[in-house]
Amino acid sequence: MYNKFSDTIAEAYKQVELFNEIASNLDNVTIDSLDNQLSFVYEELVETIDALEAGDDEELLDGCADLFVTVAGLMQKLDAAGFKVAEAITRVNENNLSKFNSTGNFQPPNTNAVYNKQYDLYSFLDKETGKIRKPTNFLSVDLEGTYVKGFLKGEI
Repeated sequence: MYNKFSDTIAEAYKQVELFNEIASNLDNVTIDSLDNQLSFVYEELVETIDALEAGDDEELLDGCADLFVTVAGLMQKLDAAGFKVAEAITRVNENNLSKFNSTGNFQPPNTNAVYNKQYDLYSFLDKETGKIRKPTNFLSVDLEGTYVKGFLKGEI
């Protein structure tokens, strides 16, 4: 299910990368620079939550866009440090899609099985939060080979 929104996201990611290259943010990525970037993500998340709670439509949308920019910056810094971000995203997305099944079997407790006729798949929604839950036979994502072992401990 591809649409023009995908093109917009790809172009926006490139623009964030251009910004980071001009600012030299992708040179010599350190734990401190990652921590700094995460503080930007957190700041934008708080502003977005505040906008939602205040009923401010414009600030909600601005916060959503700013979250994308700051998270893209974090991904680009990780990539510059040797992490295989694109591969990790692919693996995580494929793993998330494995939460759905065609039989409705392996339903976790305290969930409702919801059938999607268009895709002929079931999901399991938590009765309290509405979050999609993992089936009982779910296997966690394997990110081996996509991260730099020891980076955060300064072992490289």
